[in-house]
Amino acid sequence: MTFQRLPQVPPMELPEELKETFALLEAQGLNPRLCDTPVPYFDAGIPCGSPRDVYEATPDGYILVPRSLVGNDATVIARVTGDSMRDAGIEEDDQIHVLLDAPVHDGDVVVACIDGECTVKAYYKDRDGTVWLVPRNKDYHPIRITEEMNAHIVGKVISHRKPAPRASFSEMQSIVNAELAKRGEIKTYADEEMRGMLREAFGGEMLVATDWIAVYRLLVGRCGAPISHTSFARWVNALKPDGFPPCTRDHIRRADDIYSRPLYEWELCEPQTEALVRRTGIAKRLRKLLYE
Repeated sequence: MTFQRLPQVPPMELPEELKETFALLEAQGLNPRLCDTPVPYFDAGIPCGSPRDVYEATPDGYILVPRSLVGNDATVIARVTGDSMRDAGIEEDDQIHVLLDAPVHDGDVVVACIDGECTVKAYYKDRDGTVWLVPRNKDYHPIRITEEMNAHIVGKVISHRKPAPRASFSEMQSIVNAELAKRGEIKTYADEEMRGMLREAFGGEMLVATDWIAVYRLLVGRCGAPISHTSFARWVNALKPDGFPPCTRDHIRRADDIYSRPLYEWELCEPQTEALVRRTGIAKRLRKLLYE
């Protein structure tokens, strides 16, 4: 397959206001480079198709990189999903930089399209000429490419980078509250007292089991409830008032971006759906009971 490369574009001239900064960095033995080349970025993974289809697809945005990293080749950047390449250091949410329609050799990490789905695997051709796509995680099996498959190599991974590390709000809250508990500065509640507060907070408004996401963060943070979704569901089911829908791990995991934020931000989100307004009210009533 042939693929038309990007047109030759002369390097961008360094702006005057940056020349002095670059000179100072170079004097310190560093090698600063200007990020002047936009590379298409796909947050949900690379679209499946030919290299040309991929490059002409509408990206979720662009990431600026130095032209020296890409030259005039067609490349894209995509977010990784799944953990099949974990032992190669490529993990979920990493960003891979892919050179489209590149020649590949044994051991190269590639993006392949198989029957309409893209996958990231290591490339290997055995002595019989059969191509295998090999995961780097023992929980997955190598994929033998057969004539019955509609399969092709989209491109070769030329680099990857990891997102900046970040501690979750719930983890930080749990650590701080554990310290407060050691100091005797955090209140504990008897089971019957907690049932009463849940009953009063919901006020008969609990319509569906997913309403448990309205109290998850508050109870984890204030009462030392188990941090995992499964443990929380087990814990709260032992406390829930009669007639309330049961709580499961999936009910908590369904919490979208809104409910992962601190409570004060819920009222700032748009649109203010009926469920969001109801859950905000539940959480605010429970917070008042917990902290009064």
